Amino acid sequence: MARRRRAAAPKGRDDDVRLIAALVTFGVTSMILMAVMLLAPIVKVGPSEGELAPDFSAQAYNGGGWEDFRLSELFDKGWESGDEGNWIVVQYIDTDCPYCWSEGELMGQLHSQWNQKVTFVTVVVELEIQGHSSSREEVEAFRDKTSFDGCKTNSNCADRPGNTHSWTYVDDLNLRTSGDWELPGTPFSALLQPDVIVAWNPQQLGNHPDGEEMEGALQRLVGGS
Repeated sequence: MARRRRAAAPKGRDDDVRLIAALVTFGVTSMILMAVMLLAPIVKVGPSEGELAPDFSAQAYNGGGWEDFRLSELFDKGWESGDEGNWIVVQYIDTDCPYCWSEGELMGQLHSQWNQKVTFVTVVVELEIQGHSSSREEVEAFRDKTSFDGCKTNSNCADRPGNTHSWTYVDDLNLRTSGDWELPGTPFSALLQPDVIVAWNPQQLGNHPDGEEMEGALQRLVGGS
């Protein structure tokens, strides 16, 4: 008895099935990703509490020389509340500002107390005020407390209150970052969470305990000092 032969599948049918399956899978995956993107909260970039801190890149002085610096290289975007992590203090100063001159001592004390948990970054600007004229040489001398006439307009930088600062000083003498940070004047400091979210801005008084300044914010938000 002759055997019946099974009818061969139409040529190309298996390829068509696989192609359709791949297209369906791609379509479903795309829809899921789009839904996630649409439902995810959009976080505004800015210096206010709860916003993503504005990133910037510039030349920075570390005590040995000037090198490229980018703020976002300090960020840990996978950080979650309750995790260990490195917080960030961003301070703006003008080396001719008398209040910045005085604050140099306080910032040195805060750094000594908190540097195991907090990275300090000082951004130096030159405000458009008569008599304010800075330079990289003046920035170095202000940080290092070395002899240079011109800090606080007509003082020698070696006489700045406090100790030598050991953290990074960023050159923004041309005010490139001041707009993004909505700089109200100097000195100005903000505290950032490790994941780049602004945790404390001194301009938002209603969000803090009465009279709270940077030291209190560090104790309250970072803790453990």
